[in-house]
Amino acid sequence: MVKSMRTTIKDIADYCKVSVGTVDRALNNRPGISKETKEKVLQSIETLNYHRNHTGRSLAMGKTKTIGVVCFDLYNNFFPELIDTIEARAKERGYFIYLILTHKAPRLEKDGLSYLCERQVDGIILFPIGVSREYIASLRQLGIPIVTIYNRLTADFPFVDVNGKKAMEDAVAYIASKGYRRICYMTPEIEAQESEGLNTYTLRQREAGYLSGIQQAGLERAEVYEKGSAEEKTEQFVKSYVPQERTALLCLCDSYALRVMRALSDHGIRVPEQVGVMGFDNIASMDYMKPRMTTIAYSVKEMGCTAIDMLFQCMEDPEYRRECLLDYRIVEGGTLL
Repeated sequence: MVKSMRTTIKDIADYCKVSVGTVDRALNNRPGISKETKEKVLQSIETLNYHRNHTGRSLAMGKTKTIGVVCFDLYNNFFPELIDTIEARAKERGYFIYLILTHKAPRLEKDGLSYLCERQVDGIILFPIGVSREYIASLRQLGIPIVTIYNRLTADFPFVDVNGKKAMEDAVAYIASKGYRRICYMTPEIEAQESEGLNTYTLRQREAGYLSGIQQAGLERAEVYEKGSAEEKTEQFVKSYVPQERTALLCLCDSYALRVMRALSDHGIRVPEQVGVMGFDNIASMDYMKPRMTTIAYSVKEMGCTAIDMLFQCMEDPEYRRECLLDYRIVEGGTLL
């Protein structure tokens, strides 16, 4: 008859007719035990189907060997690759991850952070939703090392992202070098998110880069399309479209650019023959589209490795502070002439 209770160290000791201390020495490879006895104990582990209580052992050492990753969602293709990189790097150090998806809902983030605290994770990689003083204070009160990605909080929290502001400046310069004199910017509703108390740091950085780029390129006007969905923004643009004016649309990210391109097609406007389009992120699906998107590329793997390495540094040194803005490059495609 199979035992219904979980096998314990005492069960192994009784089975081998040795003391609990002897079993402990065998399991943890400590001296003071003969080779024959050690082999007998280790063989009994498989026989009795014993599983070590890593949680209890880790807690006794002050670590659970687990890390929390709190992310918006997995809709954008770069998120899965980023999380995969973080998980693999953590596993190399003997750590496992808990993944929490917030869908940019403060309540879901709060519940997720509470879940991670209850499980006493050793550190957290966080895509912050909030930005208020109360929000930041609540993160400090967790007493857990935190590294932030995508949205910055304060200098107290190590931060990793691509240099979005400079990238957008260079994107405008690149589009202008192609002879486009009207460059419009497509972005989600930033003000609406801010009115809900959400963190829009990266959105604002990229928008600021676009505005600065327009000025540096000596173009007459900046046009930011923010209100409504991507399809509604495209419809607004189409109403002001002038065929004789070389025009390009610069989008916050590739997934947004794809929606804009589809909407342009629905309105009978061809890319790139009539309107140019440029994205940001260089998501994997770009390799399968024709024409290939002109976009901003950066190393998602480098971002993931940097974030987890910084977190391990924070876990070893509570005073560790660093901000890392990754480099990028422009990938030429067929959506600009």
